[in-house]
Amino acid sequence: MARQLADATHPDGQVDIAALLKVVGSTYENYQAALHQAAGATGTLDVQPTDKSSRVNAALDAATEGIAVFDAEDRVILWNRRYVEFYPELDGFLVEGRTFESMLRHGLERGAYIDARGREEEWLKARLERHALSNSAEEQHRADGRWIRVEERRTADGGRVGIRIDVSDFKRREAASRLLFEDSPVPMYLFDFETLRFLAVNRAAIAHYGYTVHQFMNMGVLDIRPQRVRAEALVSIRNWIDTQSGDRLFRHVKADGTEIDVEVFTRRQIHNGRQAVLVTAIDVTERKRATDELEATREFLDTIIENVPAAVFAKDPFSRNYILLNRAGELLFGCPRDAFVGKNARQIFGERVAAAAEAEEDELLSGSVRQLTASETISTPNGTRLLTVTRMVVRNPDGSPRFIVGVTMDVTEKRRAEERIAYLSQHDGLTGLPNRDAMMVRLADGIFAATATQARFGLLCIDIDRFKTLNDLYGHAVADQVLQEAARRLVDIAGDGLVFRPGGNEFVLISNDPDQPNASRRLAALAQTVFSSDIVIDDKAIRVGISVGIATYPLDGDSGSLLLANAGAALYHVKSEARGQIRVYESKADQVIRDRWVLQADLGHALRNGELSLHFQPQAEINGRIFGFEALMRWTHPTRGAISPDAFIPLAEESNLILDMSAWVLKEACRTAAGWTHPLTVAVNLSPIQFQHGELPLLIQQTLIDTGLPPSRLELEITEGILLGDFAHIVGLLRRIKAMGVRIAMDDFGTGYSSLSYLQAFPFDKIKIDKSFVQSIGRTEQATTIIRAVIGLCRGLGIPVIAEGVETEEQRSFLAQEHCTEIQGYIIGRPAPIQVYSKVVDSLAPASTT
Repeated sequence: MARQLADATHPDGQVDIAALLKVVGSTYENYQAALHQAAGATGTLDVQPTDKSSRVNAALDAATEGIAVFDAEDRVILWNRRYVEFYPELDGFLVEGRTFESMLRHGLERGAYIDARGREEEWLKARLERHALSNSAEEQHRADGRWIRVEERRTADGGRVGIRIDVSDFKRREAASRLLFEDSPVPMYLFDFETLRFLAVNRAAIAHYGYTVHQFMNMGVLDIRPQRVRAEALVSIRNWIDTQSGDRLFRHVKADGTEIDVEVFTRRQIHNGRQAVLVTAIDVTERKRATDELEATREFLDTIIENVPAAVFAKDPFSRNYILLNRAGELLFGCPRDAFVGKNARQIFGERVAAAAEAEEDELLSGSVRQLTASETISTPNGTRLLTVTRMVVRNPDGSPRFIVGVTMDVTEKRRAEERIAYLSQHDGLTGLPNRDAMMVRLADGIFAATATQARFGLLCIDIDRFKTLNDLYGHAVADQVLQEAARRLVDIAGDGLVFRPGGNEFVLISNDPDQPNASRRLAALAQTVFSSDIVIDDKAIRVGISVGIATYPLDGDSGSLLLANAGAALYHVKSEARGQIRVYESKADQVIRDRWVLQADLGHALRNGELSLHFQPQAEINGRIFGFEALMRWTHPTRGAISPDAFIPLAEESNLILDMSAWVLKEACRTAAGWTHPLTVAVNLSPIQFQHGELPLLIQQTLIDTGLPPSRLELEITEGILLGDFAHIVGLLRRIKAMGVRIAMDDFGTGYSSLSYLQAFPFDKIKIDKSFVQSIGRTEQATTIIRAVIGLCRGLGIPVIAEGVETEEQRSFLAQEHCTEIQGYIIGRPAPIQVYSKVVDSLAPASTT
């Protein structure tokens, strides 16, 4: 009937009643008569009941829609039976002339309108407003559960025509569809095919995308696509066809900006007379990610297999034909994979290799082992190669074999390298002689054999004299050639003996002649003879001499290390007295030298093993008021106990160990002083070696930065002997140090090469009178005179003086009379760990001994 009403409506919105009746009565054979009798109604619709004909009533009553016509005063003038069936509460109440409002109120009083319950007046007002419109359409939910669609339009004379259609079945189907739509756990939405605007979205879509309903209703489907693909998406949407396939994969954007991959199922449908598209969107982001990762993994593995530097192959477990070979395999076997795949090992490598391979594969296929690795030698275009082949079986889920997989490594070069490394680990790279490790092993073996047979042998330590000078004069390249020639000459004279190069310019020979030590002496003399002739390198005749120290087994030692140490002691004795000689170890004469040598070796481990420590001796004003400490290094040997500084410091200076030791003393002293509560000074001695090696000012600067000690609290003591070297260079270093704010003191003044020029060339901050003069006070007039002269000289130059070694009150009184302002010695305090002086360094006021 809605279509019929639309057909009877003019373009200006007015209803042609005659046309409407014509359509309604078209199913009756006498509708022309009914139309004629109703003609009067085409003008004013002021139809009186007496004008109705039975045929008009029959035509109206036959309609399935309810029809009612109202005049300009909104009074009902015409209705059919179906209209009353829609509104049964009007039965008996509906008569011509009833107003539309009274009909509504009658229904409201009887609760006929479910949506109006509890708000009747509000509902009535809204209903009348819609009724007054030129045309309107709405749906009513009746108390009996029916749904009625109401369509109303204005007639030419200002009246109304109302059509009522029962849409209950449609609403039930719609409710079912809406239930499927709204409650679906999968996001669904409906959009207009032309405008692309959203028409409806379900709860799952709202929850999944994060947009509110209001946001969705103000958006189009392009708004949930990334900006970069919207133009492409528009073309795609326009080309959609009606399908339920899920082969469309799109990129959508959620409210928080997250992009997701969705698979969409679409269906065209008509919605309110317009083409629309119903979409079901399944989020496949994780599935796609997993698929992409799986594909990436597959590609990654394919890339690895193809590019791995080992040959990888796969074989059919039944035919044993190759089905895969990577690029490394092609290079190794010298065969393109096309010529390799489809063949078996016999066809490629021959019977010997194939038989060994198939035996291993049979064992793997039996399931007794999971993988096997074997070494194989094959002939290739690149020559004979040594291979290691690891094979395994890849099985199906049911345990049946699927592939035989193998990884082949060409270990030819590796084996050669290992052999080379093994050789180099036991041999000197320059001369090719066995090195120290090999020597110690050979000595141990020789001693074991000699012990069993009571045999004797000799060990010769040979040192090339003045090799450092040779190296400095001719350079490393020539020096290396000298060592090589020396090695050759020693090997030539060794006979059945052995020659080693433990390092540097030192060689060791083992003489197996039992006539010891005579045989070793003869061999040493022969060595000196062969070195009496020049070594010619690049047309340069170089004369080298050798010194030899000898020790014999078992007389001079029952272990390799002891024999080597004693032969070294004999060699050291030669070098310290007269180079170019031969000396056999003598236990008494060489013991002191050996002990000194051993002590020097132990000193090399002292710093690393934490055996060094600092003691601090206070420095004070003449009245006993302490203003600082001198840091003094101490060594506690793990077996010998405390070692005197007079014993170990010269050893450290000989071996340059003093550099690391002095740097440690400087840092430890500064670190300790930085932790004192009272800002006392700390004095540190510098070694002459420090001025010859490294960058001393940078060391001092970095130490002050690292420890946080103010430069003004650090005093560095040097001896006069330091200034005997490159005077200008050393004074330059001292000036750089003094510029930092560090104080410089001259230690042991008067005991060495005292020169007034030193005091003139550099502004020392303090002069220290050596303790040897102080301890002679009152005993020799010469010492007293020297002290007076030094104090007077320094007073004239404005340089403070401190006297060290002050032990008695008599000495302090004399120094006070001579106007010496500072003292250091036992009378103030002995050198001790700083903890002993904790009350001094941690007090808020300077301490005094008086």
